[in-house]
Amino acid sequence: MSDNEVTRHSDLIPKDHVEAMLRFEAVRDLDSTALAGLERKELLLAWWSFFWLEAALHPDDAEVWPEEVADALPLAAEALRRYEAGEIEDGEYYPAEAVRHRILHERAKGCQPQPQPKQHQHHKADSSET
Repeated sequence: MSDNEVTRHSDLIPKDHVEAMLRFEAVRDLDSTALAGLERKELLLAWWSFFWLEAALHPDDAEVWPEEVADALPLAAEALRRYEAGEIEDGEYYPAEAVRHRILHERAKGCQPQPQPKQHQHHKADSSET
C-alpha cells in the first residue's frame, strides 16, 4: 500500500476502541436494505472499525468467522456486494491499515497477549498430600 493510499484512507481508521465500537454499533443491527442505503463513507467507517476491533479476521473468510461476530455478517455481505460491483476499491475492502493501527495501538498501550493455558503437566504429590 502506498503512502498516498494510507493518507487517503486515514480518516477511516478509528482512533481507539471506543470510536471503533461506536462506528460499528451504528450499523450492527441494520438489515440488508438499510445497509444498502448507507452512504459509501458510512459503510466504510463501520467496515474498517469492525476490522480494527477484530484484527485477526479477514474479509475473504467471512463464511467461517466465529459465531461471536455473526452480527457483522450483514455488513460483510454489503461490503462484498459493493466491492464486487466496483463501488469500493481493494484498499477499502481490505482494511489492512485498520488492522495495523490496532496492533500499533495495543503495543503503545503496553498490552501483552493473554497467557496461553499451560499444557497439562503431571503433578507429583507433595509428601504432605499423601
